[in-house]
Amino acid sequence: MDNRMPPFLPWEKKSQGFRPVAVPAGIKEQLLEAAVKAPTVTGLPVYSLIIIENPEQRRLLFQACGGASSLVTAPLAVAFCVDTYRIKCILEEAQQGFSPGNPLALLLGICDAMAAAQNMAAAAGSKGLGAIYISALSNNPRGIREILKLPAYVFPVTILCLGYPLAGVEQQQGTKIIIHTNYYQRPGTEEVPDFYQQYQHLLYKGGLHLQGVKEAFEDKGAQLWKALQESGFLPGGETKKAGEISPPQKLSLEKTLQLIRQAQRLTRKRQQPFFSKVNLYYQLAQFHLLRGNSQRSLDYFSQAILQLPEATELYCCLAVVHQYLGNREKSLNYFQKAVKLDPREPYFYLWLGEAQTFWGELEAAEETLEKALGLKPTLAEAWLAKAHLEEKKHDWQGALSCYQKIESWRGGDPTLYNNMAVAYLQLGMTAEAGIYCDKALKLRPRDPVILANKGLVLSKIGKFKEAAECYTQALKAQPDNVDLLNNKGYCLMQMKEYQRALALYELTLEIQPGTLSVLENKASCLTLLGRGEEALKCYDEILRHTPEEPTVLNNKALCLAKLGRYRQALQYHLRSLEKDPNNPIFLGNTARCLMEMGQYEKALEYLELALQQNPGEPGLLSSKGICLDYLGRLDEALVCYNRALRLA
Repeated sequence: MDNRMPPFLPWEKKSQGFRPVAVPAGIKEQLLEAAVKAPTVTGLPVYSLIIIENPEQRRLLFQACGGASSLVTAPLAVAFCVDTYRIKCILEEAQQGFSPGNPLALLLGICDAMAAAQNMAAAAGSKGLGAIYISALSNNPRGIREILKLPAYVFPVTILCLGYPLAGVEQQQGTKIIIHTNYYQRPGTEEVPDFYQQYQHLLYKGGLHLQGVKEAFEDKGAQLWKALQESGFLPGGETKKAGEISPPQKLSLEKTLQLIRQAQRLTRKRQQPFFSKVNLYYQLAQFHLLRGNSQRSLDYFSQAILQLPEATELYCCLAVVHQYLGNREKSLNYFQKAVKLDPREPYFYLWLGEAQTFWGELEAAEETLEKALGLKPTLAEAWLAKAHLEEKKHDWQGALSCYQKIESWRGGDPTLYNNMAVAYLQLGMTAEAGIYCDKALKLRPRDPVILANKGLVLSKIGKFKEAAECYTQALKAQPDNVDLLNNKGYCLMQMKEYQRALALYELTLEIQPGTLSVLENKASCLTLLGRGEEALKCYDEILRHTPEEPTVLNNKALCLAKLGRYRQALQYHLRSLEKDPNNPIFLGNTARCLMEMGQYEKALEYLELALQQNPGEPGLLSSKGICLDYLGRLDEALVCYNRALRLA
């Protein structure tokens, strides 16, 4: 029997690649099964596999990993991640403590994830496939986490690319230098030349980045450390709880590169030839930023300033890279330096104003943006930045005025129309919001963001079937978008398609466990399906995170009442009223609970309070009539019934 394993692809070389032949579904299943059957150090499933099929994700990973072409060409790409988030959820469900910032969990998880990856690679080799490992630890882990939408306590280790190789690969030469017996043996002088000859290309360009060790440690090491802190595996990072929204601390890579390219255009206006040294520095800085080498990027911008000191916009490039890194003080200082050196350039004020808005300095941002507009009143980007500032202040009328100003200069922009639709929606002007959504969709009919906003408009006016269709179209572009799934589920609930809505909520919670708004909708859906005990578990989970949220307290009370547990329901109704004592819905629900308990006098008191807040509500008037009827006050009851009928 021939037990030889086919040769693997140990690293990606320019001569290597994959044939454009899909891995058969049966083989794919066998490979995945081999991965999950790998031995583990922990005995627990502390790793997860993510099959990467989306071409756009592949392209973004290709950029983040420094141009590893196998990420684009491989028929099968699987990311292996350390995953203690699953353990956290299980422990919290069992009301047990979870210890964040645990480096041991990270190290043992890496062992298990790599064992799974190697099992998969070995199985692939036995099927005639080649395997290429892409290191996630040394290739911009923060960017990879963002692309794969990894929550806290999940961290990428490697991406395994599999496929049928274009050609065979040379077997590695010998094992003597690698395998030792009993104790470590230093490499002999006769072995070093052979080793160097074989691995020379990897010593300088491989995953370890052994060339320039100090620089690699200071930059890549620091980036990796920060990414691990943000993921919750090392102490010092701050992670969000489920459902919690934290203010932005770092600018996105896309926005960072956008400003750098705008600055580069300003530099070219200084009569700089396209192939000048400064333009080369721009390109190198952007390349290293994409690879996660932010310090190298900063170094190249500093060299460009030495080469062309009058190019003040280069200080803005330093500023925006620091903003991307979360360095507030350095970011603002460099923007302010650019403004001081060239107070006549409106773009410098624009970028400083945007940074001040980003960091929450709204008053300063407003003043700065006014200066930009004073220098150039038709600068559309400044009006757009001012609109975003007004949105931060919840001044939607002010934001709309800014958008209308831009529209008067440059109509036909679908993003602008979409923003105007959102402003109109926030102002309660649904008809106008619908008009601008339609304008945007005419120009960009498959845009998921615009479709989602159109769905919101339609649901606001009660057209839930049409709204659900908008969300369906948007989900074709973003199938894992939690907000889209949740909103479509809400529309299905309003259409009384509770089973379909529940399936969507459960899918959403698989994608993003613990999302409170989804849990609340799921609980409502379960209540309407008559599965009250399951609904109560959802409400209990929400109340563990937000124990004093009045709407959740009210909804749990309604669920308990539907189960006939009126005394418990009344307790939760009263707790909701402690937080919001003048809410007519809460007052009315409390009254109805008291009516079910036969306490009509007490119920009448709550109904009177509710009607003070909402005098023309037919349901409240009808309930008041029933109370008066039971109390023998028939004439008063008749007045309430007649009034309710007129208003219904």
